[in-house]
Amino acid sequence: MTTDGDGRPPPDTAAPPDTAAPPDTAAPPDTAAPPQSTPILDQAFDAGSLYALRAAVVAHATQAGLAPGRADDLVIAVHELAANAVRHGAGHGRLRIWRSEAALLCEITDDGHPDAQDAQDARDAQKVPEWRTEPGHGLSLVRQVADHTSLRSGRDGTSATISFTLAAPGPPFRLDRHEMDGCTVLAVTGPLDLASAAQLSRTTEDLLHDHDKLVLDLTNLTGWDSAGLAALITVQHQVSATPNARMILAGLPGHLEQHLRQAGLKDVFTLAGSPVTAAKTISEP
Repeated sequence: MTTDGDGRPPPDTAAPPDTAAPPDTAAPPDTAAPPQSTPILDQAFDAGSLYALRAAVVAHATQAGLAPGRADDLVIAVHELAANAVRHGAGHGRLRIWRSEAALLCEITDDGHPDAQDAQDARDAQKVPEWRTEPGHGLSLVRQVADHTSLRSGRDGTSATISFTLAAPGPPFRLDRHEMDGCTVLAVTGPLDLASAAQLSRTTEDLLHDHDKLVLDLTNLTGWDSAGLAALITVQHQVSATPNARMILAGLPGHLEQHLRQAGLKDVFTLAGSPVTAAKTISEP
């Protein structure tokens, strides 16, 4: 949540279809592949070929420049969507991946549920089974790891489109600490990922022994993978379990805030626009 209160956490074509994401998951224009572009990966799958699909995804994602942790996240997301297509669709489907300058765009389609092909009118079409959303699995998990997610179902089947941003070269991970208005500010620079998540967890755990007002300055955070996001959630749980402790995330870049919203995690944290605002808020009696 954003607050100025007391700071407590409260068919087979070469290009993807023209799908529209919900307003809170809509991808910015530069994450969409050009309509006439050729996929870097175009592969059919069924229940017996999901392993081969995962292997192909990780190889192409790494070659396209996706960071190792995010490549793992992409494999997880593709597997969950492909498994949904197998279980709840026709038992098989197709994956296509495009690369733009800004992102990898992935489309997973099925051929529809067999019963749906015989639908005679709109009422029958509305009965077509959709891919399921279960906490920690399927679409719920995909929304947590992908930067943007769009899903469309109809008589011809279901199409899911996800995107993963290709991070530009940036500074290495670093933590810097200073004091401001009676609270501790921990500035995070670089990527929060599998390689750096443990360092953040250890540092914040140590700080909570002697400091109960913590601002995480994320202004220079360049991105995260699932391990990094999990570390932030763990830190928030540690703060919530510590008597009188408060924490605010400050300066979170817009695309990462959008990711939190899409994943249903924004209300886990208290957000502020800048470290100065966060420090003043958290220091108020």
